[in-house]
Amino acid sequence: MGFGIRTVLLGAGVALPLVRYLRDEPVPMGPAARQDEPGSFTRLSHGITHYEVTGPTAGEPVLFIPGATLSQWIWDGLFERIAAAGARAIRYDRYGIGFSDRPDVDYDYDLFETQILELLDQLGIDRPITIVALAFGGPIAAEFAVRNPRRVARVCMIAPDGFGVPISPGLKAAMLPVVGQPFFKIVGDRALIARIPGYSADASVVARVATRFRPELRYRGFKRALLSALRNVPIHSAEYLYRYLDTRGIPLQILWGTDDRITPVPSRELVTDVFSRADVRFLDGVGHLPHFERPDTTAAAITEFITGDEKD
Repeated sequence: MGFGIRTVLLGAGVALPLVRYLRDEPVPMGPAARQDEPGSFTRLSHGITHYEVTGPTAGEPVLFIPGATLSQWIWDGLFERIAAAGARAIRYDRYGIGFSDRPDVDYDYDLFETQILELLDQLGIDRPITIVALAFGGPIAAEFAVRNPRRVARVCMIAPDGFGVPISPGLKAAMLPVVGQPFFKIVGDRALIARIPGYSADASVVARVATRFRPELRYRGFKRALLSALRNVPIHSAEYLYRYLDTRGIPLQILWGTDDRITPVPSRELVTDVFSRADVRFLDGVGHLPHFERPDTTAAAITEFITGDEKD
């Protein structure tokens, strides 16, 4: 009897993760998933990209690059304010997140660069752009600017990854070869949801992020793409890249909340040393999403940076 009970319990212990694994990400990304989503869709060389454009056609083109996990809705509010200030605002979902495709490829600089270039070509944008990037988007923006200096007018980075970011034991395990991907597929939802309270001390901001993000965990291929991106983009070691970009003559702006718990400020001295020629602004008492917590202040700072019309 005892053996039988132990066998049943052991089987249940194995079966529960297996069921969770098989039921993970049940919804394929395709026409049915996209049918009610606002914005536009275009087919590029690696699949369909979800994007949105607003603002005057003749305005300064501003491309918003999202972070690692949160799709283009993360720019709500700032996107509209920058467009209202006269810019041609463009936001999009990187491959692997939101409502863009999840191709079975390496999620690396080459993929992200190709997606941006093809999207700009599809939109007929042949003048230099301003890039506004959040967190994980920082190394992508920096690498794109280094590779394509004639396509970039200026770069604004909000809490850029690349100086080392807090990683849970579960995510460290997910980085391991072979076992990492199936492990992350099982525990990834729980780990990602557990991070949400760290986005802000403002409960309304946390609720806003949770409401938009949790449904996107259903879509197939998200965690596979995310894990590949985290393995291929230097979220802990992009300092060399930032220092090089700082020498290239491209105007830079850095906005960083002092209370950011997702991408904490490494130190003010290090940031101002790495970005020695940049407009660096530390926002006291602000978390990871300054454009959610202080939308008008953030929009004004970026607008001044774009126009060169800084106020005393």
